[in-house]
Amino acid sequence: MEDKTHAQDGKKDANDVILDLNFVPQWARKPPGENHYSKKSYVDKERSPRRDERRSSRGEGRRDDRPRRPRSDRPDRQERSRTPSEPIKELPVTVSFLPEQKRLASLVKQMHHSRRAFPLMDLANLLVHDAEGYLVKIEVSKGAPDFELYQCKRCKAVSSSEELIKQHVMSTHLADIYEKEEIEAEPPSGSFPGVARCRKTGILLGPPNHHSYTEKLNEVHQARFAHMSLEDYKRNVEIVKDEELVEQWKEESRKKTVYKLKSDPEAEPVDHRRAELDFAKKVPELYETTHRAVVPAKVAQSLTDRNVTHAIRQIWSKESRFPLSMSFAMRAAFRHMHLYMFKAGKINFVTHIKPNPVNPEKTIENIAEVLVFLKDHPGSTRKHLLEVLHPSLDPASREAKDALQPLGWLIERGHIIEFFNGTLSVPLGSRRR
Repeated sequence: MEDKTHAQDGKKDANDVILDLNFVPQWARKPPGENHYSKKSYVDKERSPRRDERRSSRGEGRRDDRPRRPRSDRPDRQERSRTPSEPIKELPVTVSFLPEQKRLASLVKQMHHSRRAFPLMDLANLLVHDAEGYLVKIEVSKGAPDFELYQCKRCKAVSSSEELIKQHVMSTHLADIYEKEEIEAEPPSGSFPGVARCRKTGILLGPPNHHSYTEKLNEVHQARFAHMSLEDYKRNVEIVKDEELVEQWKEESRKKTVYKLKSDPEAEPVDHRRAELDFAKKVPELYETTHRAVVPAKVAQSLTDRNVTHAIRQIWSKESRFPLSMSFAMRAAFRHMHLYMFKAGKINFVTHIKPNPVNPEKTIENIAEVLVFLKDHPGSTRKHLLEVLHPSLDPASREAKDALQPLGWLIERGHIIEFFNGTLSVPLGSRRR
C-alpha cells in the first residue's frame, strides 16, 4: 500500500498543454489575455498611422527626434483611404469547437500522472483559450442545402466565396510549388532618356520603352494599389528625365527574383508573372466545395473571409465564457479514451481512475478509519487527515508519511477520489452499515 508518486517526464513536447492543478471556478476566472477573434482584426491596418498623426498633433506622445519618412515614401490620403467594405453577412452555417488531438492527448497524459479528477468545463476552457488547442467545425445549415463553403486542400482555410479562396491559394501556396531565388544579371543596355516613377511610393518602374516596364507597373499596382483601377493608378506615374535615376534603375534591375519548380529543379526558372500564370492553372485542383469544414485554430484565426471570421468570432466569444460545444466534444473523446466521468454537486469531473466505492467494514482498520472519516468530512486534505487522525505526529516525520501510505493504494483503486485541488472524497455509494 505504498503511496506512489507518478513523476512527470522531464521532456516537454511542443504539443503539451500546461495542466494547472489549481483551477478556480469559472465565475472567478479573470478575463482571458488574448481574444483570438478580436474585432480589431477587422480594422484597416493602413489607418492606424492616421490616428498616430492625430495624437501627435494634440501633443500626445510626440517625439521631435523621431525619424520621419521622406515625403515620397509616405502613402498619401488617397492611398490610405480604402473603398468602404461591404457589410458583414450572416452565413447559413453553424460553428462548433473540437479539441485538437495532440493537445487533448497532452491533457490526458498529465491527468494519468496526477491521478486526480478535473472539472470537465475547466479542461474545455483550457483548450478554448489555447491558440492551438482546438479545431473549428463549420457546417452548412440544413435549411440552406444550396449554400457551399470552399476549403483549401493544403492548409484547410475556408471561405464562403470562391474568388476569395482562389486569392488565398494564389497568395499563400505559390511558395509550396516554387522556390524563390535572387539572382544578379547584366544591367539593361541601351539609351534611356528618362525613367517612370511612382509618385506615391517613389518606386522606379523603368523606362516606358523597356520591355520590363509593363510588368513592373502591374506588379506595383497589384501589390500596393489593387483598390484602384489600373488607369487611375497610371495617372500617378511620372516620367523623370534624370541620368542618376536612370543609372539607379539599371542597378536595381540587375537584381532579379526568379522562381524554380520544386518538383523539377532542372527546369528553366521563370519570373514572377510567369510563375503566377502557370500556378493559376493548378489553383482549381487545390480547393474543394464542402458543406462541412474542419479548420485548425491557427488557420481559423487568420482567415481572409470576413463573413466566416465573423461567424467564428461570435461562437468563440460564447465558448470563451462557457465552452459548451467544446465540453460536449471532449466528453465523447474522453469516453473513447476510456476515461471516467462523474458528477459532484453540479460539476462534471473527469478522471482516468474509475470511482469504486467500498464498504469500510470490509477493509482493515487503518483503511476503514480513513474511509469513514472522508465519508463524514468530504473535501478534507491530507494535512487535515493527519491533524485529525494522528494529531501527535510531526507532519514532517517518517511516522506521518507511513500513516498516509494507505491513501495511494485507495486512490489507485478508486476507493478515494483526489480532486484537482488536492481535496479528497469517497465515491458516492460508499456507505457504513
